[in-house]
Amino acid sequence: MSYSINEYTSVIFDNTVTSIRCSVTGLTIPMDAQNTDYQRVLDDIIEQGADCFEGDIPEDLQASADAKSDAEWYYFYN
Repeated sequence: MSYSINEYTSVIFDNTVTSIRCSVTGLTIPMDAQNTDYQRVLDDIIEQGADCFEGDIPEDLQASADAKSDAEWYYFYN
């Protein structure tokens, strides 16, 4: 899959909302750890690195993927 960052200003809440857009499905994925599509994005970043992302992977998103990868390694080897 290929992803990009989507930012827009919410008229109702008057703030900037950041989400992830999947270029294959067209879905907008919230940056919410409880969301299964978000977890798939993290898995793709872990497996494919920057190749699955259009542009640079935001630092907070990369940090979440790294933390998930570290947790998986910890539970696998302990």
